[in-house]
Amino acid sequence: MTLKRFSLLLLSSLLLTITMLLVSIYYFFYLPGIKAEVLDQQQQEYNLLHSALSLSKNSLATLCYDYAVWDELVEYISNPTDDFVQNNMPDNAFEAANIDAVFVSDINNQLMWDYQDASLKSSRSSLIHLFHQQKTRSFAILPTAAEIASQTVSSRSGYLVFDGALIYFSNTTILPSTGHGEIAGSLTMVRLVDKALINDISQFSLVKFSIEDAQTSTSTNNMQEFFSLKKIETIAPSHNWLIRNTFNDQVVQVTLHHKKVSLPQLDWASAISILLSIVLIVSLSLMALSRLLIKPLIRFNKSINDSSDDNFISKMASNHFIDELENVSYSFNQLLLKFNAQQNYLETLTVQDSLTGITNRRGLEAFTKRIIARWHLENVGFSVMMIDVDNFKYFNDKQGHLKGDYALTAVATSLLEVMAQYDGLAARYGGEEFCIILADNHHQNILNVAEEIRESIEKLHISNNIDDRDWLTVSIGVVVVDDKLADVEKYNFSDVLQHADEQLYLAKQAGRNTARVAKFGD
Repeated sequence: MTLKRFSLLLLSSLLLTITMLLVSIYYFFYLPGIKAEVLDQQQQEYNLLHSALSLSKNSLATLCYDYAVWDELVEYISNPTDDFVQNNMPDNAFEAANIDAVFVSDINNQLMWDYQDASLKSSRSSLIHLFHQQKTRSFAILPTAAEIASQTVSSRSGYLVFDGALIYFSNTTILPSTGHGEIAGSLTMVRLVDKALINDISQFSLVKFSIEDAQTSTSTNNMQEFFSLKKIETIAPSHNWLIRNTFNDQVVQVTLHHKKVSLPQLDWASAISILLSIVLIVSLSLMALSRLLIKPLIRFNKSINDSSDDNFISKMASNHFIDELENVSYSFNQLLLKFNAQQNYLETLTVQDSLTGITNRRGLEAFTKRIIARWHLENVGFSVMMIDVDNFKYFNDKQGHLKGDYALTAVATSLLEVMAQYDGLAARYGGEEFCIILADNHHQNILNVAEEIRESIEKLHISNNIDDRDWLTVSIGVVVVDDKLADVEKYNFSDVLQHADEQLYLAKQAGRNTARVAKFGD
């Protein structure tokens, strides 16, 4: 089969596959997922509205309890006075708390005092009748004889439909503030779910809803109860529920208006445009494939031949249109990186101490060449420290070479940790000796660094009981090379190192675990 025919066959198969894939994704994955998301959001809005209405009712029950369990209200029932009402039950207090009606009843459920907002005064008698009727066993607003006989606080609260509107009610037995004792009567509070309260609840719950009067009919009979908490199963711009009384036919309809109301429609024009774009891109790609397949292979071969001629292996170009060619070039370049890393590792071994992992003497010598060159050419000062582990031969003889190697490694690690804060190099000079080169040449700064190193080694708490010391310690000889020293060309690093060795000897003579600092040339 020719490449041209293969390209045409591949194009046809690819277009058919993409078309089927897009249709499958849209109908079997995208639409079901969006539908589930919209249903979930509508269900959450319903749950939020249910919680908001419940919380609003619960706040009324809390306020009613605070008033009912009150010594002064108990006294008022036994001895009603206008002064008590004026001082403790003013209308403006209930208006501020959004309470639309308050009823105080004695233990015989006889009304003793009431308050009603202007919005309910026209229905005063019917509202009083509503709250004092006992038509069903399952519904009672005022306490029963058994609840009064218990001599403890009891409460009743819920929702009622009154004159085509929804109201909250809460009733609590009136008792002394201790919550126990002789019941004097009961207190009933009412809150009308009017437009103002609906707006407040909408802002609180972040959902939009309305409540309106509804008469029982075929349409309302098919509606679910609002407090049933049944799951929403269909997507709609709004959902309706009913709240009805348990003792008569009064009913209100709760309508929840959703934010997301429908599924997205398939835009055939966009789908066709995308499909045509894919056809164009695939066609151009397949046409270019026949021309671009051989050229990269020729470049690969030339790159390999050039590498064998000059013994320098260069990377291959990795930006190719064909994935297989790009993978080959990537694999070759990765192999080249590993080869270079191995070379770098082998070179590192020549300047890295195999035991401690820090720079060895050879690496130190390479570093000092640059330091001395700057000293000679630019008069840049520096400092050198020679560090020796105190009584290390005794440590090795007593505790063994394995612990000796561990101690040297720990000392080297501690040196690196300290030197990480400064501009310098820490190296193992040989045996238990270490050397540090610092770019700083201020006498006090260098002395502070030396003391920091000495203290850090001692704080390793490596046991080495000798010379009345518990821990392994070091002695440090330091030489500070002045940047203004005359005739610096006649000195080399060995001169500085010898001077540092002399200071190290003085530190050991002084009892070890100390540092001696001197200026080069003194």
